[in-house]
Amino acid sequence: MAAPTSALLATAVSRAAFGSRQLADAVMLYLLSIVLVSLRVGYGPSLLAAVLSVLCFDFFFIPPLYTFAVQDLTHVVTFGTMFLVALVISGLTQRVRAQADAADQREQRTAALYALSRDLAQEAHSAQLQVQTEQMRSSLLSSVSHDLRTPLAVVTGAASSLLEDSIDASTRRELTETILQEAQRLNRLVRNLLDMTRIEAGAVRVNREWQPLEEVVGAALNRMEDALAARQVLTDLPADLPLVPLDAVLIQQLLVNLLENAVKYTPPESPLEIRARARAAGVEMVVADRGPGIPPGEEQRIFDKFYRIGSARGGGVGLGLAICKGIVMAHGGQIFVSNRSGGGAEFHVFLPVEGEPLAPEAPDPNEEM
Repeated sequence: MAAPTSALLATAVSRAAFGSRQLADAVMLYLLSIVLVSLRVGYGPSLLAAVLSVLCFDFFFIPPLYTFAVQDLTHVVTFGTMFLVALVISGLTQRVRAQADAADQREQRTAALYALSRDLAQEAHSAQLQVQTEQMRSSLLSSVSHDLRTPLAVVTGAASSLLEDSIDASTRRELTETILQEAQRLNRLVRNLLDMTRIEAGAVRVNREWQPLEEVVGAALNRMEDALAARQVLTDLPADLPLVPLDAVLIQQLLVNLLENAVKYTPPESPLEIRARARAAGVEMVVADRGPGIPPGEEQRIFDKFYRIGSARGGGVGLGLAICKGIVMAHGGQIFVSNRSGGGAEFHVFLPVEGEPLAPEAPDPNEEM
């Protein structure tokens, strides 16, 4: 119905607007109707619209009117040209429509492929995360099972020996000290596991207060007094160091972890150093040792969870340095390690200093003593 309707509509408009004198305008209106039919319903109906348009043009506009007879044979050329142009326009229009449909199909296929690739990817990512989780779980289980089983076995054996009546006082004391040492080792392992869990869960709250750095260093050395009894610990903390906004408990734990790491990986009687210097935007602390140093390429990996270089005295699950990194990042600082000239490693901790500490309130002179 589109072809007859378009031909009749073009005829009615042309008759009303142009009459039988403006034939070129009428032809253009017929051609426009053919293009519209071609765009809407396809090539076949557009051919029918072309035939009907030529017939209507002859019947209503070419003398003698209202008949298909033609007095002037030159109009036959007009009919042929009009029909040929209608065919060409219909073909071109149909080709454009086909290309548009093909483009829509390509777009749909591209969108489908994109959606598929996206689903296969966030899936690949899930599979990768699952593999990493399994690897981490295996690493955790292997490390924790070994490092927990060993001190538990020692504690069990020592406790069983204490039940015997035949042991002397010196042996009993030695076994008791062994139980105490292994219990402390277990406590460190469990503490590190809990601290790492809190850091990863974002449950670590940094309660910054302006404090002198030497007090935090002194508290950490007191906690490590027994482990450092056979070592020389050199401290270089200038008196003009500024107050630092820090969480004393967390920074003390950081220093303890760094010292414990040095005790594990360095010769038993090698010296340790703790230095601090004021920098442009903060304070830098350095914990240095005279051990074997860090193998090339391992400077960043040693701060990863469950990563250990070789074997260390006293075991460990490879969380101490990862906890240090988490504590420093929670303070907005930086931590890195470098090898020392002459052997050993230096752990650098930078803590930013922003703002200034509040001045203490002056006493009220009118307040009663």
